[in-house]
Amino acid sequence: MNIGFIGAGKVGFSLGKYLKLNQHFLSGYYSQNLSSSLKAAEFTDSKQFTNIKDLVGESDIIFLTVPDSALATISQEISQYPVAGKIFCHCSGAFNHEILSELEAKGAFTFSVHPFLAISDKYTSYQDLSKAFFTIEGNLTNPLGLEKKEIIEELIKSCHNSYQFIDSKDKVKYHTSAVFASNLMIGLVDMATNLLLDCGFSRENANQALSNILESNLSSIINKGCENALTGPIERNDYKTVASHLDCLSQKDSYKEAYKALSKQLVLIASKKHPDRDYSIMNSLLDK
Repeated sequence: MNIGFIGAGKVGFSLGKYLKLNQHFLSGYYSQNLSSSLKAAEFTDSKQFTNIKDLVGESDIIFLTVPDSALATISQEISQYPVAGKIFCHCSGAFNHEILSELEAKGAFTFSVHPFLAISDKYTSYQDLSKAFFTIEGNLTNPLGLEKKEIIEELIKSCHNSYQFIDSKDKVKYHTSAVFASNLMIGLVDMATNLLLDCGFSRENANQALSNILESNLSSIINKGCENALTGPIERNDYKTVASHLDCLSQKDSYKEAYKALSKQLVLIASKKHPDRDYSIMNSLLDK
């Protein structure tokens, strides 16, 4: 199978390099930015294409690693070329395969293949892809679609990655989960940092202080699960401490609302961990 890439940004660079290192043949890269496609081709020891038609013609599987906002447009552009029987995959976490409907209407098979991983650097993030969990989604309404799905599954399995196939209707919920675990965590850490700055910490000391608790907490969650990792005033049913926290956030409305929303979730976890404890006072406090 010849694998081509349309789009030469961080995801295109990283996924192409990773597939090449796992002994897959890359036909090459096309990008509107010729400098980017040239650098990607050099980085992956593949070929630069200066037009979409040639790349599609020389590829069996085409990854559309362009910004989400460009997927529908690029799908329409590609659909003017012979695409029947070819597999097109985008790597968006937010959209399902239906955004490539123009290609499907011309006989192509479309999937979303999303690495559950933050890809932040063109030249180094491929090193992290061996740890990535992939999510696959696509149209399986006909037997040929099932055959093409197996090709994508074999591609992921050949790289020794774990994967999950999900229903198209669940793609937005799936992406929301990723945002909770990734982007929103950054917001929480920024809030924690700002509170330490309010206490007189330098930013360097705040980062150092938080880094240890963040690393140990994530390690505990990964190794033990949320229920067994839970500690702190919610788990202890220490509503007086929680009340003092809410009081100190009285001038920071967004911080207070975030604290309350997340604390309610922790009460649910704590109630499972300690079914004999009565969290009614805690719940009433958080509902105010």
